[in-house]
Amino acid sequence: MRVALKIAYDGRAFYGHQRQPDARTVEGECLAALQAARILRDPEEAFFRSASRTDRGVSAVGNVIAFRSDLRPDAVVGAFNDKAKDVWAWAVASVPETFHPRLAVERWYRYHLTEDLPLAALREAAAIFVGSHDFRFFTSDPPERPIAINRVDVVREAGLTLLDFRARSFRRGMVRRIVAAVTAHARGDVTLADIRDAIGGTKKDFGTVPPEPLFLMDVCYEFPFTTILKPKVRDEWRGMEWDTELRARFLQALRDAVRREV
Repeated sequence: MRVALKIAYDGRAFYGHQRQPDARTVEGECLAALQAARILRDPEEAFFRSASRTDRGVSAVGNVIAFRSDLRPDAVVGAFNDKAKDVWAWAVASVPETFHPRLAVERWYRYHLTEDLPLAALREAAAIFVGSHDFRFFTSDPPERPIAINRVDVVREAGLTLLDFRARSFRRGMVRRIVAAVTAHARGDVTLADIRDAIGGTKKDFGTVPPEPLFLMDVCYEFPFTTILKPKVRDEWRGMEWDTELRARFLQALRDAVRREV
């Protein structure tokens, strides 16, 4: 039986996604957990594959891995989470033997901006990227043919500006380079004509933005996943929430102390 797992991870804990012999990566941790739980022995024999190889520092809420297993799908989730560290499986699906997770219907990436930039300008620049375009100057891995972005949304929420990108596929570093161009326009450093020239085939470099604020929110297919939240995962997430709250309270206490001394 072939199984697909939706996994989440904080990209800051890993040296990227793809397996490397001398660095801790997401794929490496997944395989170590699967082998320690005796879910699989050989990655190639089990046809282990990942949906998206996120860059170093990029986090995921809903990336997908797939492999062959003799365990029931719900048992796979528990066994994986018992052994994995800093990666959590939270949904599962039984899939055909030939299923490859890279062949998704749509991928959804979200970039979090703390800089207060005008929404109208951000939306104006972001809209240019919707549709099929030549993105060779927006990736370190140039595509052989145009790529289609289905949708870009720019919204403000809880003091942050969120840029949501949806497409069947993206190339390496593509979202971060697009965000760099969009924010440069919102600051007044780049014109809309510059951006149109770049996706029209004129070489331009708008730079890139840091990877840590970028999340892979979901990878979608033409079938549903079953959500299975095990107690171990719930407890670890609660612990992370409490740690985040403590850090926020500590920073607030520091700010208050500084103000008292002024």
